[in-house]
Amino acid sequence: MVQTQPSPPVSPFVEPWQPTPRAKTIIAVVTAVLVVLCAATYVIQRIWITPESTVEGYFGALADRDVTKAASYIKDSSTSTADIVASDKYIPPTKLKINSIDGDDEKTAKVSFFLGDQQVNAEIPLHRKKELTLGLFRGWGIDGGQPSIQISSSAPVEIQVNGKPLPPESQETRNLQVFPGRYVVSVADNPLVESAPVTIDAGSGESEATLEPQIKTGAQAAVDAQIKEYLKGCVTKNVDTCPFTSSITKPVWRIDTYPTVELHLDESGSVQLETAEDGKATVTGTGYGGYPVDDSMSFDISGSVVVEQGKLKYQPEG
Repeated sequence: MVQTQPSPPVSPFVEPWQPTPRAKTIIAVVTAVLVVLCAATYVIQRIWITPESTVEGYFGALADRDVTKAASYIKDSSTSTADIVASDKYIPPTKLKINSIDGDDEKTAKVSFFLGDQQVNAEIPLHRKKELTLGLFRGWGIDGGQPSIQISSSAPVEIQVNGKPLPPESQETRNLQVFPGRYVVSVADNPLVESAPVTIDAGSGESEATLEPQIKTGAQAAVDAQIKEYLKGCVTKNVDTCPFTSSITKPVWRIDTYPTVELHLDESGSVQLETAEDGKATVTGTGYGGYPVDDSMSFDISGSVVVEQGKLKYQPEG
């Protein structure tokens, strides 16, 4: 008779899973990867994507005169001053020092930097961005706070900054929002007026640039020459539109001295022509009753000066 061993009792509990050596290796590798990723995320968020790195990147873009990159750090910023910043007349900030950064999701960075040999202290407002970088990280942006230049002049003339025209949005108000740096404000080149350029260090807040346009010395000489040509033509015309005329028969005019004329720029931007010293002319001919005439008279000059096709033009009255 054959005897069999009884089967062991069946446990009501699930036997714990016993990983194979291969499974243990896979678990260890996955765990290590997750730890590395978490550590890398922490390092990137805490070391690379920081308020400090945002401020440093912003000033680095200015050092490269890269307006597009600089504007990318600032909320609602414009690149309309790209040509102005790209000019070799633009002096970017140097020797940036971040003194402190305070706040939570909205911070304020207190910084100092140099514009040329002038040290500037400024505050830069920062905010934590809502959008994620690489789908994981919340970076920092600069919340406005750009400096500006308010430009004024004693007469309405065309303005340039660093040799470039004002952007369309600034031409009426003449208030130019800029990036930190040194700028040169001047009157646009034209044959009539000029002004000493004004250098502005725009570090923070609003700076003012006031221009004092004056008539160019060369403009005065050019107008004097045109007036003389005009008066020489009047010698042979004897018409009412000229500054001297006579009713005698067959008058012959001779200019003894030409008038001295001064040009003035008024508040409207128009050039006013003023006679500082009258000219003198002599007329000879036959008067009433056949008597010979030999008279002298003083005369002044009037009219305006305009710019046509880049050149000065004297326009007599009448």
